[in-house]
Amino acid sequence: MALPSTFLSAVPAALLLLLAWEIRVRGKVGLIAGYDGGLPPEREAELARDAAAVLVVAAAATSLLVVDAWIGAVPRPGLLVTVAIAAAVAWFLWKWNVSEPDGD
Repeated sequence: MALPSTFLSAVPAALLLLLAWEIRVRGKVGLIAGYDGGLPPEREAELARDAAAVLVVAAAATSLLVVDAWIGAVPRPGLLVTVAIAAAVAWFLWKWNVSEPDGD
C-alpha cells in the first residue's frame, strides 16, 4: 500500500510546490485567491512570501502521509496533517486580515 500512497500524495505535493514557486519566485501574486492588487510592492512581496510558506507547509504535511504509509510510525497522521495545514492557513488569514501592518 505504500507505493500507491506515495504516487497519490506526490501529485498534490508537487502541485502545491509548483504553485508556491510561481507565487514566490515568479511574482505571480494574482494566483492568490482574493488578492486584488492593492498593495505596495514591498507588502506584495511579503504576501507572496507568506502564501508560498503556507503552500510549502501544506506540501510537507501531505508528505507526512507518505512517511506514515512507508514506516507506519506516525501517530494519527490524518489529524497531524489537518492540524498543520489548518494552523498555517489560520496564521496567514490572521496576519493578512486581522493584524495591522507594521509601520502604520
